[in-house]
Amino acid sequence: MDFPPLGTLRIASPADALRISIVATAAFRYSPLFDWERPDHAKYPEDTLESYHTQFLNAIQSDDHIVLVQEDAYLGNENHKTTAIIPDGTGGTTPKAGDGVIVAVISIKLDPNSPHKGKLKNNKGLHLTAPENPGRDLNQRRYDEWGTLSVAARKKNKAHKDSIISMIVVHPAYWRRGHGTRLATWARDLAIKDRVPQCVSAAPMSQCLFISLGYRRLDEIVARGDEDDPRGAKTLLLEFGCEYRGGLCKRRLLRWIIMVAKDSLMGLVGLTQRTLGRVQFYVFGNLWG
Repeated sequence: MDFPPLGTLRIASPADALRISIVATAAFRYSPLFDWERPDHAKYPEDTLESYHTQFLNAIQSDDHIVLVQEDAYLGNENHKTTAIIPDGTGGTTPKAGDGVIVAVISIKLDPNSPHKGKLKNNKGLHLTAPENPGRDLNQRRYDEWGTLSVAARKKNKAHKDSIISMIVVHPAYWRRGHGTRLATWARDLAIKDRVPQCVSAAPMSQCLFISLGYRRLDEIVARGDEDDPRGAKTLLLEFGCEYRGGLCKRRLLRWIIMVAKDSLMGLVGLTQRTLGRVQFYVFGNLWG
């Protein structure tokens, strides 16, 4: 088996992206990055939802990502369990109490040489395009700065070729049910199975979970405060499987050796067949000549 068992998890489809945007908005509201990057969420909540819709839709349809979801029985008052603003009617038809709905999601960006690219997908030939989003909730400068800081931290700590848990969220109405642990454990088990290091930029609320699963601290990612928000933002860069890093080159070399050996063997088999054909022609030609 190429992947750890999914259990109750399932592969996300493009049609899930809208529901996932609700879960992400409700959950990320408690991340220090949310206020930092989206200071105008209260004014433009629909832009926040559309932003996450686009991000997850792109990841679901990308060969470089694996996106998994966890479902649970729908709670009719779930929007009252978050301080994020979820406008009425978001997500289309409101589920009935007890219906199975997505309540948690993880997006994993695969390492550059992963053999899993394009696998574990649930697109079924469906390709959706998200509508244009004006991004009025965003502070674009802070958003771009955080991306630059994150990339720099991974490069500094030689984690830029790791697989990356780019997003993991659980709707607050469904916290303390083991959903986040189940998703994070699957991601870690994939790293173990592939023997490839994996990193995550962990907000305070998820740091204990990842550390309990064996991730270790590499660095802090810090955005300094400014005049509008002196608090800034900070997360921990955590990594699992640093001991696998030395083996990456060896595994790539082994794959290359196997490929070359296979090609050479096929060439040798072809040469042998041609040689035997010529010998048979010569022998039988002389016998019957």
